[in-house]
Amino acid sequence: MLVAIHGAGMNAAAWGGMAPHLLDHAFRPVSLPGHDPKAGGELIPTISGMADWVKQRLSGTQADSVILVGHSMGALVALAAASDPSVAGVVLMGTAARMPVNSDLLKTAQEQPNEAIGMLIKWGVDPAHPQVGAVRTVLGSIMHAVDPKAVANDLAACNSFTEGEDLAKKTAKPALVISAQHDKLTKAADGEKLAALLPRAHYHMLTDCGHMMMIERPIETAHEIKDFIDSLGRGEVAPTGS
Repeated sequence: MLVAIHGAGMNAAAWGGMAPHLLDHAFRPVSLPGHDPKAGGELIPTISGMADWVKQRLSGTQADSVILVGHSMGALVALAAASDPSVAGVVLMGTAARMPVNSDLLKTAQEQPNEAIGMLIKWGVDPAHPQVGAVRTVLGSIMHAVDPKAVANDLAACNSFTEGEDLAKKTAKPALVISAQHDKLTKAADGEKLAALLPRAHYHMLTDCGHMMMIERPIETAHEIKDFIDSLGRGEVAPTGS
């Protein structure tokens, strides 16, 4: 089973473009509390708290039966939840061991959340994408459907999370780290550094892609995830940087 965790200011709808390309697997995106207007719940202010919520949802799940897939903030959550006995491996997309957020963006998210969302939509998509307008429209429809308070909450949670390096070094589960060549929010080089910290990691960089890889390049992203799952099924452990 694949449990997918969205990025800041988003919800489970972010994975809609990838779902048709993972039909051979039980693909279950989740919306963190306070991110789905239909589900309700209170926003969780820390990455560790979000990870605890994910682990509670995995309670009772068979050992080594779940692969956590996280994007951006969701990847930090997946990393923090990777120690759960149900987790067989993790896929960390568009992320880094540390994700500091620009102070001006943090302030804008608090005071003018819709403006901050607009900034993330602009910066999050590769401007050279052949359907850049359509991708930004899809991304906007997802982010504007979420409580505006979520973007400030989530960016602050990313900014204050400092345990990434230590958690990565201690994560014994197999991992796939996916970065994007033109990611302006989380540099590919930082994703590669994260992969180097993980004892059992494979690293892949998507070319011609920005931060929102699951929307910009859903087929290619799903392909990498499926290859990773297949390698686990064959009992292969990819060395870091392979």
